[in-house]
Amino acid sequence: MATLIDNRYGKARVRVLRVFKGPNEYHKVFDFDCRVLLRGAEFSETYLTGDNSKVVATDTMKNTVYVIAQKEEFKSLEEYGILLGKHFLATYSWVNGVEVVMRENQWRRIKTSNGKEQAHSFQRDREIHSVTVTSSRDKSPVVVSGIDDLLIMKTTQSGFEGFHRDKYTSLKETKDRVFATVVTANWTYNTLSVDYSKVFEQFKLSVFDIFAQTYSRSVQETLFLIAKDVISKVPQVEQVHLSLPNKHAFGFDFSRLNIENNQTVFQPVEEPSGLIEGTIKRSHSRL
Repeated sequence: MATLIDNRYGKARVRVLRVFKGPNEYHKVFDFDCRVLLRGAEFSETYLTGDNSKVVATDTMKNTVYVIAQKEEFKSLEEYGILLGKHFLATYSWVNGVEVVMRENQWRRIKTSNGKEQAHSFQRDREIHSVTVTSSRDKSPVVVSGIDDLLIMKTTQSGFEGFHRDKYTSLKETKDRVFATVVTANWTYNTLSVDYSKVFEQFKLSVFDIFAQTYSRSVQETLFLIAKDVISKVPQVEQVHLSLPNKHAFGFDFSRLNIENNQTVFQPVEEPSGLIEGTIKRSHSRL
């Protein structure tokens, strides 16, 4: 005996470039990859009996992604995801839930030799803006924003001391080391009244401020301080999750050459690497 206990389906890897054209050829771009998944009890029939009468074709879903992108005005992909989920729920009465997942390439305006940012010319940054919007009937959408592939490094003001040692420990303690990591993070909101683009920029500022201006006694401490700073500065953020791999760079061993390493030459090591993760939630005082 077999029982279908869960199902969802949709369209993935829908590539979209949306250009909003303002006055004087001042353009804003959204360059993103979109995935839409639908849920509904009546979809079980196509799994169990092959009855496709309630199946919204994934081709229809793909086309809808483009139609809503052109039809609607939005200032962020979070807003677009809310609009897209609302459309599917309003159009198909048997759809109970919609998940929209997007990854946005970041384009910033080119600054030319006159010091001015150009209105319609861009260069692409490394980091990715991630968005997940989950919409359900009779409930407010749940929005999760995030960032991936934000590579940062500092060459001092980081150490690692006082850790537990046993017979398998070979790592030396240090007060001064290179600290490099690739930030992956996401955060949830306690309201939909949010300037999502502003929060995204504030998150990066919190990363940069804590990372660059605070001595790091451990990656764990730095992770917590970043999340704490975001929560203190953005009241709409309820929870932050961070993943920080420790991209090691060890001092090169010159001893075989009878040369002393003065801590200016390092050997980056891609793997294995440390991996530190943590989830920090806003504390609500009890009266």
